[in-house]
Amino acid sequence: MPLATLQSLTFVGVRPVAVQIEVHLSAGLPSFALVGLPDTEIRESKERVRSALLNSGFEFPSQRITVNLAPADLPKGSAAFDLAVALGIASASGQLAKADLSDWLFAGELSLSGALTGVRSPFALAVAARKESAAGQRPLKLMMPKAQAKLAATVPDIAVFGAHNLFEAAAHLVGHGNPLEQYTHNTHGNASQPNPLDMAEVIGHQTAKHALLAATAGQHHIRLVGPPGSGKSMLAQRVGSLMPPLPFEDSLEISAIRSLKGESDVLSPQRPFRNPHPSSTMAALIGGGNPPSPGEITLAHQGILFTDEVLEFDRRCLESLREPLETGRVNISRSGHQASFPARFLWVCAHNPCPCGWFGHPAKECRCTPDQVRKYQNKLSGPLADRLDISVEVQAIDHGTLLHGETDHAELGSSTELRKQVEQARTIQLQRQGCLNGEMSAGQINKYCKPASSAEKLLLAYAQKNHLSARALHRICRVARTLADLDQAGQIDKKHIATAIQYRKALAGEAGSQSPVHHPTHNP
Repeated sequence: MPLATLQSLTFVGVRPVAVQIEVHLSAGLPSFALVGLPDTEIRESKERVRSALLNSGFEFPSQRITVNLAPADLPKGSAAFDLAVALGIASASGQLAKADLSDWLFAGELSLSGALTGVRSPFALAVAARKESAAGQRPLKLMMPKAQAKLAATVPDIAVFGAHNLFEAAAHLVGHGNPLEQYTHNTHGNASQPNPLDMAEVIGHQTAKHALLAATAGQHHIRLVGPPGSGKSMLAQRVGSLMPPLPFEDSLEISAIRSLKGESDVLSPQRPFRNPHPSSTMAALIGGGNPPSPGEITLAHQGILFTDEVLEFDRRCLESLREPLETGRVNISRSGHQASFPARFLWVCAHNPCPCGWFGHPAKECRCTPDQVRKYQNKLSGPLADRLDISVEVQAIDHGTLLHGETDHAELGSSTELRKQVEQARTIQLQRQGCLNGEMSAGQINKYCKPASSAEKLLLAYAQKNHLSARALHRICRVARTLADLDQAGQIDKKHIATAIQYRKALAGEAGSQSPVHHPTHNP
């Protein structure tokens, strides 16, 4: 029968989609038609496929050739369909009569000589093939260029075969000559590398360290406010060392996203740490383009998004963070294209207390007027600041402490010790409500974040005095619940509510004030 059906893959944003390639030969004037919303890359494949077949020893049929890429309503753009189209034409014309193509996925671009050249994102293709195999509950084999097969084999549970050219691929399918080498799962590039940054390297800042510990344990977004050189960036860069390694399935997803962006094809259990520049556009930060492409917040999925000097970012860019911070996803619509990208990250932002940076500094004089300070701090809108659970001051450390090291007996310890506390607190949260405290719904907050009577009185008094919104009240309860989990306490006590309120105060415009900061209770 002059009909062949093969399988390949494409991506809509970062979502893999199976593509069925149907090749039909019929009587009529010789022609070659590609249907199914192919873009220019695919339409130009007609000439590559024709030359590759002829130069590989096949006959090019002098018939009417129709190639359908299903689903027909999905725009497609990838030269990786070349191999499947060429093999489909050879099969439909009877030149691969004995080949069983039903359990194969094909991906490869053809040169005019018939050689298989590299495809974009081979790692992401292997991850997508693994998902397709699991979804269909049947084993699938992936055929791709040999130069990239070893890299794709870092993904487990998928059989990868690499071919140098079209002739080798066809010979393997019909059982002629030497079979292609099957690449088995290897751990190349998958070793867990220790984070070289350690929280113990930061001298002082015990309150900020404990706040970051709570933020990491409960997935609470946090703001660091302080003068230049006080250590805000140094603290933020070490947040990743407090977070537990990624689960394997999440590491596959995140590594596939990086592969699609062309950044890395290495499977790594390390959580991503993204630090976009304040000049970043909305498309770079949130995602955009046509078709839509993921931005920094998607590359930070399951990791940390650090926005240093956050008040210098374009206001529209910052306001566009509202939806991802609430839902963990970002939806982008363009003409003919819609995409939904994952974006569940821990947001760590930092900024100076005023334009000159020295407002509230004990030694240096601030040159800004009160209106300038107020205008500068109000660059972060109320609704966006309301989504930050924790805000702490990071004051400059005196020179003697910097030179002689830590003298405070309240030292919290190394990142390894703190990470164990984070893992214990997260285990408690997942066992109790199935998610981290920072991701709890309103119903879960009412159920699991009920404070003790004395703590409830303190919370109500603060809420009524400061006219807190319902969101702000809930976020104080969530932070207090995390502080109780770090102490492995079953009930939220007054000290937990007091510390959560203190972490909230800078959000009400008290950043840079000289009021003493309550040092939270902590049991290392």
